[in-house]
Amino acid sequence: MADSKYGIPVSRAKLFTQADITYETTKGLVKLAKKGLNTAYFDTFAANIKKARDYKTADEKKKTNAEKLAAVKSVCAECYEWIKTLQFAVKEVFKEDSPEYKSFPSNLTDAKEDASEMTNVLPAIFTILENHKTKLADANLPTDFKETGETLKANLNVIAKEYAVMVEQSETYTIERKLAHKKVYDTINRINEAGNREYKNDPVTLKLFKSPWPPNKDKDNGNDAPPEPPAK
Repeated sequence: MADSKYGIPVSRAKLFTQADITYETTKGLVKLAKKGLNTAYFDTFAANIKKARDYKTADEKKKTNAEKLAAVKSVCAECYEWIKTLQFAVKEVFKEDSPEYKSFPSNLTDAKEDASEMTNVLPAIFTILENHKTKLADANLPTDFKETGETLKANLNVIAKEYAVMVEQSETYTIERKLAHKKVYDTINRINEAGNREYKNDPVTLKLFKSPWPPNKDKDNGNDAPPEPPAK
């Protein structure tokens, strides 16, 4: 939904439908051009329509963020399975009641789906691996076991940072999207206002500048549904 500071009082679908109509039916009108609404003005209008339309909707943005979060959790799960492999090896070599086995962090389950927890856990895991590498050599761990863990740790750091940036930028993105919508909305209103003044004695052309927006009591409060496809 549009907010009171940046939103517009009509739906995204209606905005773009009307923007296309206004652009196609009013560009090139001589009296508008004389008032500064010339070819350059309408070229900018077209560019602004495209820019606004290219922004993802709120739902699309949430979906993108959710997909990235799922990817973060997937890497966390891979790290968890890698840790459990080491934990099983330590159990086999040192037994379950040994200090070595008990040195594993108690919050491994939480770390399975939480990048912050996993990032905090991994240094302790690598310490266990390093401290007992000689005895663990006979535990049938893969020869590249440590390298696999380091790769997973690096992947987690990268993807977790990417997700953090996405979340941080979401609010700014929403504001920019709404301002882009408002620019298109305001341009339509300016064209209609100019047209009503310049063509007040031309009933046929004047019809092009009738306000497309609902009266106040019927405003739909700027819902953020995807735009309707242009009419063919």
